[in-house]
Amino acid sequence: MLRLTNINKRYGSHEVLNFSEWNINKGIYWLKGGNGTGKSTLFRIISGQIPFIGEVQLNGVSLRKEPVKFRSKISFAEAEPQYPLFIKGKELIDFYTETRKTDRKQAKDLADHFEMTPFLDNVVGSYSSGMLKKLSLICALVGDADLFILDEPLITIDILSAGKLNKLITEKASQGKSFLISSHQEVSNDQLKLDKVYQIINKQIFQL
Repeated sequence: MLRLTNINKRYGSHEVLNFSEWNINKGIYWLKGGNGTGKSTLFRIISGQIPFIGEVQLNGVSLRKEPVKFRSKISFAEAEPQYPLFIKGKELIDFYTETRKTDRKQAKDLADHFEMTPFLDNVVGSYSSGMLKKLSLICALVGDADLFILDEPLITIDILSAGKLNKLITEKASQGKSFLISSHQEVSNDQLKLDKVYQIINKQIFQL
């Protein structure tokens, strides 16, 4: 489903990633690694946010040859989301809903699921870090992407919300959707059934 070949990424003279191939099929995958190992960089490459050397394909669609079609198949939630402080939560969700041409009921159900509905008329600048994280997850899960990339989705949210997120991931995976997740915290198979676990070591990706 997802195929990366001959990937190289540098920031100036600093090389972050350098590997020949990485393939994953449908499923739920956990990418481990400490700060600075290249997890977020890899996720930004796959989601088409930064330039790189190499090729990325999702279900046969090339990021380089068909960038718009490719990006429509992926949804990415940053580890530390940053939104304009003056925008309301509802306005941000509406933007994602309209852009992805999806049912507003889906967004409403997600907001209710994460208990964010009472706060959506408030501006983002008034949100706590946990609320901001839940807002970013709602925006990421809206729509019908083939691959959801969640960078550190468990940081700043409470245990109850983490359980609700795991339930949603499991439900979407049962519908044929795939997930790439990074986390400093241990992801137990009791909480989320993982298909495989990977780790970036010395700029390359290894299965654990």
